[in-house]
Order: sequence, then structure tokens, then C-alpha cells
Amino acid sequence: MKRMGLGERGQALILIALAAIGLFGFAALAIDGSATFSDRVHAQNAADTAALSAALTKIRGGDWSQSALDRAQDNGYLNDGQASIVHVHCPPENGPYAGNDEYLEVIIESTIQTTFGRVVGINQVRNRVEAVTHVEPPKRAPLYSGAAMVALKPDGRGAFRSHGTNATSVIGSGIFVNSKDDCAFEQVGNSEIDTLAGIQIVGNACLHGSITPANAITPGARPVPYPPANLPPEPSCTQDAVQSGSMLSPGNWDGTFPPRGVTLLQPGIYCVDGMFMVNAHDTLTGDGVLIYMRSGNVHWDGRAQINLTAPTSGPYAGLLLYLPMSNDEGVIINGNSDSSFVGTFLAPASDIQINGTAGVAGYRSQIIGYTIDLIGTADMLVNYNQSENLIVDFPPLLELVQ
Repeated sequence: MKRMGLGERGQALILIALAAIGLFGFAALAIDGSATFSDRVHAQNAADTAALSAALTKIRGGDWSQSALDRAQDNGYLNDGQASIVHVHCPPENGPYAGNDEYLEVIIESTIQTTFGRVVGINQVRNRVEAVTHVEPPKRAPLYSGAAMVALKPDGRGAFRSHGTNATSVIGSGIFVNSKDDCAFEQVGNSEIDTLAGIQIVGNACLHGSITPANAITPGARPVPYPPANLPPEPSCTQDAVQSGSMLSPGNWDGTFPPRGVTLLQPGIYCVDGMFMVNAHDTLTGDGVLIYMRSGNVHWDGRAQINLTAPTSGPYAGLLLYLPMSNDEGVIINGNSDSSFVGTFLAPASDIQINGTAGVAGYRSQIIGYTIDLIGTADMLVNYNQSENLIVDFPPLLELVQ
């Protein structure tokens, strides 16, 4: 058997030493890396909890900054300036929510002392994690930030369509299209849509013709949930509507509405199961009325004269026409210069089609549907005033966004 010489033994010792260093390096990577990763996960959970606690405290009017620090301390991050530092900002100082006081930010910086890493000169490792919450106190506000025309369809083309050579003027607000489709807003022909707030679209627009002004459309809007949240409660009628000559009292009505010969709706809520039909040359007037379509569609002829205003007080103030989510029948409105409407049209599951002209008085309304279709020469004036339309109670909003 050949014996190892002195030189060979020296070379073996060098290889063993190098291997030992490598093993220490792998140990440092495995053990210290695991500790660092574990701390990062723990710190992120702590930051999330602290940010949510601070947001809830802010809604309640308390010391939100101290609340965040307390929750971080409960999770082992003492904000001692050495092992950990906790930052609480409202509004955030950097990032996409910087300067927006609806957002609250918690940042945790932690220091982990290494064990085997010291052998290779790494004494400590630092983690930095961040959590951001969106927080809004309870409020009373219009649906969909008061957009005068809202198409809620969440996907697919043509959620909002504009056909022909219509001219639509929206005063005091704008148009919102919820679909994420590349053709969410579809325009055929040459249209004028004059709105100071513009047309906000989650997806994009397909223009087969021209639209004036050309810069009216802004894609990339934030979507809203569908089915919609925060709809008003469905009304109930405790008695039947009664016809007296040309007048109708509020209450339940089965069949075609209004009944033949009625030209005046007395103030109150009408709960209808049947078609809401106003024929050519008919007249219909009602001040302080809500027409709640439990079932059935709506069809108003363009040669009729219709003048309706919503209630101005009570739980349904500002709500003129309401088709609940359970009623997806269509709404066809043929306006003319002799008709006027004050109050919100709320039909979140329905296709709304608007034809004809609406003249000077127009719609002092917010019009909300699953889809909206402007047909032909549907020259429209929508003069939106928040005080004349539906206002709802929004609960506090608290969500972790980052």
C-alpha cells in the first residue's frame, strides 16, 4: 500500500479547510437565511395588523399613530431604534398613494443578528416591510361619485353605446363606464358629448366615426363592484293605489301603469308589477313621486309629455325610478322638448335606451343602468345637481391595499 507523502497531506489539509469554509457558508445561508425570511414574514404580518388597527382607530376618531405602534409592539417590534424601527404615516410619504390622506402607511424596519454569517463577515441583516390601508369614515354621498350617467356592466363590449348623430350635454358631472373591455364605450356615427368631467372608462373605447371633443375619453378608471353595493332598500307599499278620475294615489299597482285616463300622480311611492307605459300624446305629471318597478319594463313614447320629480325628503329623497336587481327588464325613454325629469333613474340590472330629444329642461337626473344606449338623434341635456338626486349612506371603508 502506497503511503501519502508530506506534500500530499498538506494539500489535503488545504482542501479540507476550503471545504469547511464552504460548509460554514452554506450553514450561514441556510440558518441565517431562514431566520431572515421568517422575520420578514412575521414583520409583514405585524405591519398589516398595525395598519388595519390604525385605520380602524382613525375611523373611530382615536390616536391612530399610537394604535399602530402598540400593535407592532404586541408583535415584538418595539420601535427601539436598534432591533426595530416603526414608521406610521398618514398620508403616505412615498409611492402611489403619497399625499392622499385616505391612505395610511406602516413601515417596519428590523435588524436580525446573524449566527454563522459572522464567519464570512456578515454580522447582521435588515428587513423592511410596508403595509398601506385605505380608510374612509362613514358618509352620505351620491352613488358612483355622482357620475351623471353610469353603465355598470363589468365586462364585454358596448356597455355604453352612442349611435347616430346625437349631441349629449352633461352639466355638473360626467359619464362612467365600468366595463374592462377594449370596446367598453362604443360609438357609431358622429357624436358630440360635452361634459366637463369627461368620460371615465375602466377599459377603452371603440370609435367608428368621430366624437367631439376628441379628448373627452379617459381610459383606465378604477372599476366598481358588480352586483353593486350600497343600493337603497327596496320600498314597500302598505296599501293599493286608487284611481279617482285623472288622479292616482300612491300604493301597489298590478298591470299597465298608469291606468287609462290617469294624467296626475299624487306624491308618494308607487310599487308596480307590470309595464310602465306612456303612449303617444299622453300626458303624465307627478311631483314628489317614486315609481318602484318590482317587475315589468318601462316604455315612454317620444310624443308623450311627461313631467316627473322625485321626493325631496324621506329615505328615498332624490329617487325617481327604481328597478331593483331582481328586475332586469329594459327601460326605453323617448324624450321630447315638452318632457322633464328631476331625480335618479336607478336600474342596475337593466339596459337603458334613450331616444329622441329632451329639449331645454332635459334630465336633472343621475341615470344608472347595466348598459346605456343613446340612439339616433338623441340630443340630451343632463343637468346633474347632487341636491336633486339620490344620496345614500356609505359605511366606513377599511381595506388593506398594499
